[in-house]
Amino acid sequence: MHTVWVRLNAVVFFSLSVLLTLALLASFTSHPSILGDNGNPSSPLSPSIKTLKLNSLRSLRPHGSVDRALFSLDISADFNPAFHWNVKQLFVFICAEFSTPSNPLNQVVLWDKIIEAKDVDKIIDEKNSIIKYSLISQGTDLRGVDVTLKMYWDTMPITSTMSMGVGDVVGKFTLPNDYVSKAEKGKVDDKTKRRKRKD
Repeated sequence: MHTVWVRLNAVVFFSLSVLLTLALLASFTSHPSILGDNGNPSSPLSPSIKTLKLNSLRSLRPHGSVDRALFSLDISADFNPAFHWNVKQLFVFICAEFSTPSNPLNQVVLWDKIIEAKDVDKIIDEKNSIIKYSLISQGTDLRGVDVTLKMYWDTMPITSTMSMGVGDVVGKFTLPNDYVSKAEKGKVDDKTKRRKRKD
């Protein structure tokens, strides 16, 4: 005769085994070969990134012992194709990549956003959006640097492993060779406006 504890132990572990089996089946059914193109034939389960570019440079100046750049971006991307029933949310972030004499590859996160499955609008469309985190180098070597912008996204599923995706390069720009502060930029803009009025 089995005791209550033995029976309870059998029920609990049988339930856990059933849950594990269901989780594995759920993970398998969210594979691209099962889901198909998910409404995006050219790149299944990937967002459509239309615009990712520099809008305006706010400042480029030394900050302590490092260089810091602050600017705004134009961002346009449709993340609907990246969602399916097994995606809980996406962590989207924009990364600036550039090369300096001390480091051949530098990567700095400038902007991020969480898009949840319950969100009705899974489209990012922002104009002149100031970056959340400044572009900072490890030294005073940001002047004249070529910067590449890339959009990454971490897929956080309901069940299964997390995965990371990266879009094609759609944004590039070169920082000026001289430092530019907000005050100096304002003076330059005022002079430009005056010249246009005279012309």
